[in-house]
Amino acid sequence: IVPRHLAVIQGDSKARVVVLHADHCQMVKYTRDNDVNYRKVADYLAELVGEATVAVEENWIRENGYRGIAKGESAPTFQTVLPKPRIPVSRNYVHRPYIYDFITEKLLPLAPPEHQPRCILHGLGGAGKTQAGTFWIEQNKDKFSRIVVVDASNQQQIEADLETAIRSIGPQFSKATWKDAVAYLSDEKGWLLFLDNADQPGLRLDEYLPNSIHGAILVTTRNRDCILYAPDSHIQVEKMTEKEAVDLLHKVANVTPLSIDASIAIVREVGLWALAITQAGAYIFRTKSLNTYLATFQKHRDKLMREAVPAGRSGQLSAYTAFDLSFELLPKEAQELMKICAFLHHSSIPHALFEKSTVSGFRGYYVPQRATGGANDSVSDSASGGETSHQMEFRQFLKNNEAIVSSLEGILGSKWDNFSFQMLIDSIARGSLIDTTTESDGQRFYGIHPLVQTYIRDLLGKEDRESYALLAGQLLLGAIEPLSKGENNTWHRQIMPHIDHLPAEVKMAYIFHSLSFLIVYKSTGSWNAGQPLSEYCYSQLCEVLGAQHPITLQMMEDLSKTLHFGGRLEQAEKLRREVCSLQAKILGPQDPHTMAVMSGLANTLHECGQVREAEKIRRKVLALQLKNLGPRRTSTVVAMNNVAHTLYERGQLAEAEKIQRKGLRLLKETLGPHHKSTVVAMGNLADTLQDRGKLEEAEQMQKEVLALRTEALGRNHPDTLLAMGNFALTL
Repeated sequence: IVPRHLAVIQGDSKARVVVLHADHCQMVKYTRDNDVNYRKVADYLAELVGEATVAVEENWIRENGYRGIAKGESAPTFQTVLPKPRIPVSRNYVHRPYIYDFITEKLLPLAPPEHQPRCILHGLGGAGKTQAGTFWIEQNKDKFSRIVVVDASNQQQIEADLETAIRSIGPQFSKATWKDAVAYLSDEKGWLLFLDNADQPGLRLDEYLPNSIHGAILVTTRNRDCILYAPDSHIQVEKMTEKEAVDLLHKVANVTPLSIDASIAIVREVGLWALAITQAGAYIFRTKSLNTYLATFQKHRDKLMREAVPAGRSGQLSAYTAFDLSFELLPKEAQELMKICAFLHHSSIPHALFEKSTVSGFRGYYVPQRATGGANDSVSDSASGGETSHQMEFRQFLKNNEAIVSSLEGILGSKWDNFSFQMLIDSIARGSLIDTTTESDGQRFYGIHPLVQTYIRDLLGKEDRESYALLAGQLLLGAIEPLSKGENNTWHRQIMPHIDHLPAEVKMAYIFHSLSFLIVYKSTGSWNAGQPLSEYCYSQLCEVLGAQHPITLQMMEDLSKTLHFGGRLEQAEKLRREVCSLQAKILGPQDPHTMAVMSGLANTLHECGQVREAEKIRRKVLALQLKNLGPRRTSTVVAMNNVAHTLYERGQLAEAEKIQRKGLRLLKETLGPHHKSTVVAMGNLADTLQDRGKLEEAEQMQKEVLALRTEALGRNHPDTLLAMGNFALTL
């Protein structure tokens, strides 16, 4: 608007051009404080004011020197020492209220403190600890008489920065040491000491912390041990909220998209991690590629995560470089453990997994004798003298398996040692690479940020990735056993996500592995997830043992169950008919296994709507059960209830009621009135009675079911709530 020489004070060589998109009127008057031009001018003026205090202090020191000379004193020889500047807040910083409020609560308590106010921000590199602390300081700087910023990355730097802080106060402190700085702060009031990046393992901060309740201390660190300096005043800086993450991405990328769907997908992919989001935003800013970034990232993740953030964005290292700083400090055994954990699910890794697997010798439940039922001629030694391809494959499997077990023993030991394992976990936790949670029942679980797992996998070459995935698989195999009678499936549910997370080639490395993993898939009802393993095992058993071997037939029935519960009823029906035919031919129609597969076929037919045929088969099974096993066997009563259920579905309520009453009486006699099977049968009979108009008896029975459910499960259990609803329908 005006020539440069008219806008600059004459002789000001440091004048800086600030471009404002405004006319003359808009340059001198602003209508709101979020106006872009207003912020530019205000930030520049704030910077000038900050520099002015230093200039004024220098002038006072110079004037004092001149006065001394006038009094006959020698000219001062000290050099002006400037205080270390505060770390600037990034222009892209996104406010994180829960961290800000926590720091405020700890460093600016409402009541007079009994102890020195302290706050420790700890967490993995790149989480945003320094920026969170810096932002808080910038917002609250007027509440402190002095703010001392210290780079706490090592002992020498801490001492140098404390020395600078004391000497910058004035010439009288020109020869002061870091110890003098600590002593000075101990006597002064209203100060804040900011120790940033206190990450180094073994670094002790005690002697650098002033002993006074009249000042406050803020520490950022990756080293979890530092929380001991404020056990009641620490907070882990973790992933951002989804909204914070999207806001940061848009700020750095300088975009305002109409839809945030692509942005949400990006921030989720990088684990809501502040530094990784900043890197993504910088790349998008440079390439204008918001909608295609995710595909680019998934293809070139390692390169993108190692690309330093461009100057002017945040001045930080890349996400992977930040992880390097923590990972490379780990002992070798701890690094090896993390490489295994990189192939498990990132959350809820049970402590018991490592103990159970070590105690078992890292060996799966299925050994060749169990898996083949003693029919080892097909897979091991051959009397014919020549080795088949299956035998060669089997021997190679044993050799490879022993090598994997040996590797696990090298990391976790051949005997379980809880103390040594805890030492490993502690060394990893110091770098904030792993979190530990303890449940109310004392069970411990570990968590690793998914981006850290990705980082570790990206460190490995193709062969190493395959090797450590196999180690993770073997670790899980060593902790798998079938459930004993009456045992719940809690343990299987705990390890299920980790089995599911393994690469398919690990779960199908050999049939013995797959059979063990199927134990967990079946007990947790994860039929769809387990289907590929069932199909693999069935094809392998057919090839090795033959289609009519008892183990193959059992696997065939298991696969048909998987198809049935997975909703693939036509395939299940076809396979179950084949199983029934083979079982009847080999074992006979009266064998318990044959009757079991017949019941399974009837269940599938019933689900397919072929109710008449289902009824026919169920009546046949019941007749066989009554003839061979008698009426008091649990399997016979189950067969009765199956027939009754079919009759109920077909509207033959009178006959259904008759059979249900008999079944309920037998269950009460054999299992007792409180057994869950008895309670289920009672509820089914009550439904039939209600449909037949016998409302008073139905009401009384549903009331009894509700009382039994409440007693056994509690008022809020889903089965209790269902019983409550059924009872209400009878009123």
